[in-house]
Formats: sequence, structure tokens, C-alpha cells
Amino acid sequence: MRSRLVVSAVRGRLAALGAALLVACGGPSLPRPDEAPILAADYVEVPFAPRAAPVEVVPDRPAKNAVWTDGAWAWNGDRFRWVNGGWVVPPSGARRAPWALVRREVDGQLFFAPAVWRDATGRTMPDPVPVARARTRVPREGVAESER
Repeated sequence: MRSRLVVSAVRGRLAALGAALLVACGGPSLPRPDEAPILAADYVEVPFAPRAAPVEVVPDRPAKNAVWTDGAWAWNGDRFRWVNGGWVVPPSGARRAPWALVRREVDGQLFFAPAVWRDATGRTMPDPVPVARARTRVPREGVAESER
């Protein structure tokens, strides 16, 4: 009888540990928008790579039809700026191309493509307005981007 209690207690602790790990590792995946291709015309030359992306705290999903878009780097011509991720309700047929950074092998030149939304015909369109935004945990110069 005692061995059954010990086994039961161990199983309970393992189940709790498994649940904690699932939560700590981000839990189940978030609903994402359909992905659009990155086009060659999207790339621009940049002199340096962005720093590591900040950690984002994802708020609860505000609506069943909302999808999560990760935060992304944007290039303003002389520096990178972080744009927090958020929950959006994408327009019908809209898809999102993720941001990308590539290096040309022949000379090492970096090229950056920003995250963009495309309509059903593949044309770039304005970003949907976020229903809820992520908060960042990595402060930049003492203040998180989301608090500015």
C-alpha cells in the first residue's frame, strides 16, 4: 500500500512539473497569421545587424479571431527600432511576411526586409491595428520600449 502512495505522489509531482515546464516554455503555440513570402524588392542594404530581440510578454488573447504577430525590427534609414508584437484581427485574405536579415556571401553586405502585411493580391498593405500589444522585459537605456 505504501509503495502505491509513493508512486502516486511521484506521478503527481511529475505531472505538476510537466505542466510547469509547458507554461515556462510558452505553452501551446499561439494562433498566427498566414505567412506571405518575402520578396526580393523588400530588402534594403543595412550597415549593421539589429541587437537581440527583447523578450515580449504576450497578453491574453482578446478575441477568438485575433492572431498573434511577433515583435519585429524596423529600419528607419540609420538605425533599427523595435516594434512590439500584438494581437490583431487580420483583414480577409491578408498574410504577413516576417522580417528577415540576410548576408550576401560574396562581400558580406547585410540586407534587411521588414515585416509587412500583404493583401490577397500580394500587394503591401497597412498593418492592422493591434487589439492588444506585448510588453517588453528588456529595458533600453532604463526604459522599456512599450513604456515610452
